[in-house]
Amino acid sequence: MRLMPRNTSTRLARRLVAVVLVLSFITPGSATVTRADDEPPVGATSETTSPGPTSTFVPLPPLTVTPSTRNTGGATATPVPAPANNGDEKPSNGNGEKPSNGNDQKPTGTPTLPPAQAAPARPQAAACPPPTNTQATAWKLEGNDAINNMRVSIDATFKAVEARDLGVSGDIIGFRPGVLYAHIYARDSATMAPSAQYFYPLPYLTKPVEEFLALQYDGVPGDPEDAYWQTPGQPGAISGTIAGGEIRAAKMLVVSDEETSLITMAYVAAKAGGGAEWLRGEEAGKPRITRLNEAMDWLFAVRFDQRLRAIKRGNTTDWGDVVVGQGHTSGSYTKEPEAWTASIYDQAWAYRALQQLAELNLMVDQNEEAEHQLARARVLRQSVAERFWQNDRGYFRTRILVPPLSREIDEDGIVSIANGVAVYAGITIPQEQKPLFNALENARIQAGAPKPGLTLWPPYPLGFFDYPQMVPGRYQNGAVWDWWGGMQVSAEFWNGYSALGRKHIDQVAQDWAREPGEIYEWQETGTRKNLGSQAYAGAAATMAEAIISGLYGVEVGPTRWSLAPRLGSQSGGIHVLHPASGCTLDYWQTFAGDRMAVEWDTQHPNPGEVRVLMPDNMRVGSALLDQKPVQLRIEAVGDDVMAVLPNPAPSGAHRLEIRLVERTE
Repeated sequence: MRLMPRNTSTRLARRLVAVVLVLSFITPGSATVTRADDEPPVGATSETTSPGPTSTFVPLPPLTVTPSTRNTGGATATPVPAPANNGDEKPSNGNGEKPSNGNDQKPTGTPTLPPAQAAPARPQAAACPPPTNTQATAWKLEGNDAINNMRVSIDATFKAVEARDLGVSGDIIGFRPGVLYAHIYARDSATMAPSAQYFYPLPYLTKPVEEFLALQYDGVPGDPEDAYWQTPGQPGAISGTIAGGEIRAAKMLVVSDEETSLITMAYVAAKAGGGAEWLRGEEAGKPRITRLNEAMDWLFAVRFDQRLRAIKRGNTTDWGDVVVGQGHTSGSYTKEPEAWTASIYDQAWAYRALQQLAELNLMVDQNEEAEHQLARARVLRQSVAERFWQNDRGYFRTRILVPPLSREIDEDGIVSIANGVAVYAGITIPQEQKPLFNALENARIQAGAPKPGLTLWPPYPLGFFDYPQMVPGRYQNGAVWDWWGGMQVSAEFWNGYSALGRKHIDQVAQDWAREPGEIYEWQETGTRKNLGSQAYAGAAATMAEAIISGLYGVEVGPTRWSLAPRLGSQSGGIHVLHPASGCTLDYWQTFAGDRMAVEWDTQHPNPGEVRVLMPDNMRVGSALLDQKPVQLRIEAVGDDVMAVLPNPAPSGAHRLEIRLVERTE
């Protein structure tokens, strides 16, 4: 099939039909079901639904054909012609050498640690011109209505859990985990923020952070905010929840990811538009960046085990909040755990938060503090390599018991979803990723789970937990959670396993299609019965991220934009609106057998990045950018081969056309 020039029949080839999807507006329910560990009574919700994204959208209009003449801030609209890539080169790392992706053979011995990260470059933020297309973020994948319809479910879920309340910092807006939850949770909000920024304005990202920081425990006599704490904490501690019709602070003491979750929330908010000025702004008498550093200090002062050189938590599963063998309730808000474990989940989450906190410190010119946080991250990575990685099994230990706690069963054979979280959080190295994804997929198949997100396999035996829902195959003991499955899928796409990512996102889409418009908290593995809260925003958000940033490979913000279509031999496109900055990005990929084209349009003032996944068994024959020859750089990432535009991609409307030939080697 021949790919026709865009100015003749592309509109037919692209088949962009105006489809209007009317999204349901769901009013938050008044029921208040909390997590297993929520001991204090939960007050009734007081939020009112606030205006969110538009509930009607029309997918991408056809893009303009002519090359842009807009000033792109240094990138020329029409690049200088370069010799076409004849496709004979091996994938290169830019130095003429084929990079090792770590998948040629099984790793042996302790993996080599990644080098300390240098201070990242800080692109200059510049305001995007007002967008001409203000419709909400939306996507279309040709021939795949199930994935297209996920957009409806995601939008309805976000709307259903919008929260508006009054706190010590003023008005709060954010998201509850689900319709059966009253409060805003730090650990849930951290997983919502990366995709929520493509649907909601900046206050939905900044306001919850400000309230959590305002309530941070200071330990100063007479501190007015400390008076809201249910029980005294230690300086730097963060409340696990805010809002919910009351002003109070309390930690779920059995977990250790509330501080790290808040740092991730702040990172997304700062990068989305808050910036250095917001970080320097004060909350309850201290700069926000100071309070974020103090939150991390609390974690290392109170939750860092010197013997293991790792973050510890109570005696739960890797990420869960149900304590082993302790009746029908879980951890306490008033009493520290008596038994401790160290999970791969907490090491991964803390590692990511340390990297993010270092970057936040660099944004406010606190270089020494940034290096301090990076040094902590290196310690955690070293411990993960030495104590958690099981080279003979190809995945991480779920958890390590801290003496004097002793094993009841051999847990090293349990494959937990925290392996996927570890890749998502960036604590793994390439040599670990392929065997790890293989282990997760084998566990899914053995368990009979219809989609990714299996919490762990095999489950802990009957009677290991006293909590009624923690029987094998249910809740946090072997059920399927899209909340974590979305992170696994994103990790697969980002690290070069796009075929697996597409397979898994298709599985989720087909499963959601059984109950259109609804997203549940978890699913019983054996029966596929959906349980827990309806309109579960964590699942909606991480699956949205897997689609936007994973499948479509889009990043848009005040300082940069990039696109990396991982559609393979499929045609489809996306319109992304970043409300905080007003920046937009549209692109459409057309696959036509021996050719493929990617057409993009953005009003972003800075140049960006474009990389395209090569379809299976195909390589680049030649390429044209705006009908002029261009040489593409070829990169191998995991199992993927990416064709990369070597120079900064110009803003405006442009077209990259690639002639494909079959691989012969």
